[in-house]
Amino acid sequence: MREPYPSLPLPLIQTDTTDAVLEWRVASDLLRFSLGAGRLLGIEANVPCSMAAFLGACHEDKRDILGQSLQTFLEGHIGAHMEICFPINGLVARTQLITLARNGAGQAERVVGCISAVERQTQQILPSARFSMQHLATPHSTQDAARLMLALNASGDGLWDWDANTNTVYYSPRYIEMLGYSAETFPATLRSWEEKIHPEDYAHVVPIQKDIIASPTHGDTFECTYRMRRADNTWAWILGRGNVTQRDASGRATRVVGLHTDISASQADRAHLEDMVRNDPLTGLRSRTFFTMTVEELEQNAVRPVGIIVADVNGLKMINDYLGHEEGNTVLCQAALLLRGGLDSAACVARMSGDEYTVLLPGCDRLKVAETLHELMQRFERHNNQQNRPPVLLAMGSACTENMQNSIANAIVEADRAMLRNKLTTRAETRQRVRDWIENHTFAKVSMNDCRYL
Repeated sequence: MREPYPSLPLPLIQTDTTDAVLEWRVASDLLRFSLGAGRLLGIEANVPCSMAAFLGACHEDKRDILGQSLQTFLEGHIGAHMEICFPINGLVARTQLITLARNGAGQAERVVGCISAVERQTQQILPSARFSMQHLATPHSTQDAARLMLALNASGDGLWDWDANTNTVYYSPRYIEMLGYSAETFPATLRSWEEKIHPEDYAHVVPIQKDIIASPTHGDTFECTYRMRRADNTWAWILGRGNVTQRDASGRATRVVGLHTDISASQADRAHLEDMVRNDPLTGLRSRTFFTMTVEELEQNAVRPVGIIVADVNGLKMINDYLGHEEGNTVLCQAALLLRGGLDSAACVARMSGDEYTVLLPGCDRLKVAETLHELMQRFERHNNQQNRPPVLLAMGSACTENMQNSIANAIVEADRAMLRNKLTTRAETRQRVRDWIENHTFAKVSMNDCRYL
């Protein structure tokens, strides 16, 4: 049975996926975990709970700092992404959080996360992989310095220490190794670091740090994420943090120390999670979640006119039964290619369910939408006449909203009804075309008495 277009946002994750992901609706404090996340964390999946309840299951020594870190993240002070480690059920779970939506006050409203195991706990909570900047104060002894370096090596972080008086930088062995260089190929100068920053990231990294060095009015600490060129010419994602430890009488920094952490794996997790949320894995079209978010954005920005085209694949059940689900998936992918290829880049084409697609056409009035629908129908017909493959037959309907009194949701319902009318009028013809192709290319005889093909 077809689902009506929802008035409320749909879940942002597939709860039955084996990927370890979570969704947090902040306003209602509703936290959901996928099947994969439940297995990894040893908790019941797809049973909503609150973040407070989840934190209550974490190790008590970490609850307060976890809560404070999450609050800072929700308020947007550290950007749209954060990595945080939850110690729970004998596991340290590294979680990459992403803010997908904020309210008018800038508070995060929807957050999704990708979870991976760091290490099983033995007798105590593992130290955080993020070494606090307060540990970078000048060591009081050689023994203190040795302990600091051991801790940094254990956490995987690289230490750097800039002395303005000599204009030299100490880069720890771990710092140099994580980028694939040697001490000979990575001299103790600022230029060694600066020239390896990705050109697209330079502007939001170097000027900010120079401002902090120049005057305490810009603060004494900084944190940024950017790319650095490795020795093999690939790019590493780096989380860089620094702290001014000394200033001269004029306020200019004379010593700055900091840490570098290679977060390339975390960035890959984030990219994978964003892809899961925004795109349909089978067809490559936009997901229903992305479509819903796009509709909300168009409504918030009062965009009109907005055209809608709803399409539904005809004969898919018959193809699945007689040719197999792999062939059925091929038909779904071909339909997606034909739809996407027949529209400009401004259109949002989404797979809404198994065999249903919906197209958003911002800026298209009724006449333009009707022309687009006609062109798509001709495009599919040309494809079916030229291919020695099962026909890709779609029932389609269109609608348009040209003022704010008529919501996009109402236009989707109108287009859906138009599609159903088209489906009814072409049912006999499309069933016969699919049946003829199957019987002409296989030894099967298709029974038209099966009510599933109606």
